[in-house]
Amino acid sequence: MLQGVITDTHFVKRDRMGRLLVFLARILQDGWAKRARAIAVEENAAVLIGTDGRAKVVGFGPAYFLEANAPPAGCKDKMPLTFRNISVHVAVTGSTFDVKNWKGEGGDDYALSVNDGQVRAAGSWHGVY
Repeated sequence: MLQGVITDTHFVKRDRMGRLLVFLARILQDGWAKRARAIAVEENAAVLIGTDGRAKVVGFGPAYFLEANAPPAGCKDKMPLTFRNISVHVAVTGSTFDVKNWKGEGGDDYALSVNDGQVRAAGSWHGVY
């Protein structure tokens, strides 16, 4: 179920959103996949995935489920990234996420865009995290 999904840990504490967005952009830019997905987990939290694809966030801290379906507008060496319409679902401790259908229950949904290397959130009251 995790084939083609990037995972990242210590996510917010080490401010890894930009790094993860570059990984997603490169997957699409380089034609490795038609969509790029990631699960990022904060320190002291975990995502437990059952055989049915239902995931539950446990521990202390959220998990982030990201998806991008279109290649970046600009992804070149030594140039700022431009990448739009990345969907994010933040799942808090105790909430669930359906990995098979890539849809969460409970938590928060918003979109990220990167314009000239600057990450911005749309539809989020708490910023990019």
